[in-house]
Amino acid sequence: MNIHLHTFGCRLNQYESEKISYELKNMGANITELDNADAIAINTCTVTNDSDKKLIAYLEKLGDISQKKVFLIGCYVSKKDKDSSIIKDNIILIPNEKKEEASEIIFNTMHNNSENKINNPIFFPQEQSRAYLKIQDGCEVFCTYCIVSRVRGTHRSVEPTKIFEAVKMANDYGYKEIVLTGLNLGSYNYNNEISFYNILTQILEHSSKYGIRIRLSSVEPLYFDDNLISLFKNDDVLCPHAHIPLQSGSNKILKLMNRRYTREDYLSVTEKLYKTNSNMAISSDVMVGFPYEENTDFNDTYDLCEKSKFIKIHIFRYSNRENTPSSKMDGQVGYRTKLKRAKILNTLNSKLKDLYYKNAEGRNLKIVIEKILSDNNYIGTSAEYLKCKLHSENNLNKKELVSAKALKYEGGIMICN
Repeated sequence: MNIHLHTFGCRLNQYESEKISYELKNMGANITELDNADAIAINTCTVTNDSDKKLIAYLEKLGDISQKKVFLIGCYVSKKDKDSSIIKDNIILIPNEKKEEASEIIFNTMHNNSENKINNPIFFPQEQSRAYLKIQDGCEVFCTYCIVSRVRGTHRSVEPTKIFEAVKMANDYGYKEIVLTGLNLGSYNYNNEISFYNILTQILEHSSKYGIRIRLSSVEPLYFDDNLISLFKNDDVLCPHAHIPLQSGSNKILKLMNRRYTREDYLSVTEKLYKTNSNMAISSDVMVGFPYEENTDFNDTYDLCEKSKFIKIHIFRYSNRENTPSSKMDGQVGYRTKLKRAKILNTLNSKLKDLYYKNAEGRNLKIVIEKILSDNNYIGTSAEYLKCKLHSENNLNKKELVSAKALKYEGGIMICN
């Protein structure tokens, strides 16, 4: 049985697709190119209207494939207002609440039975050199612009013993960095007893035994209390890098977004992190052009980004998402205004990135090897999330963790030796 797997959307979706692929292979399926496929599995995204359009365009591009089974998985399937015209006899829907069973559903459907059960892996080898580990899913914050929390479901946290076993397995596979991920990672709360801070301290204890460092993916600012911030002192185990979504630096806009923190709260978090670890690198998500965003609101965002000294800003132009509260708001901002503000912020983004890299020159960096070039040159990522190019007379392998001195920031990458 040959299956083609296509993925839309976020890093979390990509991780889940890798897991589905791994499970299908273990059950005896082949993951192939589209032309050789007996069935097509599509892990969908619905974060924006454009995401929906891309999926529909992809289905149209497939043409008449009525002889093949098509499995639509995930967020778009869980939408209440999905386009019913795309649902044909050969299309099977697997919503988010069934995503953990997706490989089993696909395999058994293709074999017309229900006997095969997946051996749901706690951890699985991944293509990249830094392993991702999902420990949480679901979100109950309901930002006014976001549909994802409405399709991903309520909070679910992975049992601690399974996480610790996954850390051990990551070590067995040779990984030296694990990226903890989830839809709302900081909301981890197993059985209402073990908080994100509690589980993270335990994960760090386990990973340190194997010489594995831990990186956090995206954590909302409201979870950065003093206890969590204090953990960044030990950057041998917890990477001195935090991705903390901002969205807006205006208190007025943050309230309209239902973000549950103020600009003052956010600045307090970044200031404490820099005091805790002077090498700290902070990245963020910022949205421009949210309804009612005036020039003064945008200026507040610009000011906060500058004060927070972000190493990277992921810039998004607001677009209406159907059936979200913000789509029904008046005060919509024009396209040209959004484009202009994004461009201004992008210029600041480049400036702040260059500043951080320049300041890191001369520092000793710990780098995970991700790509092997010719002539003993390598590409990797430092604990601070700096992209590095290094030369070594030793033959290095992917996943290997090495120390190197940052010599010069050049061409968007740190040259090390």
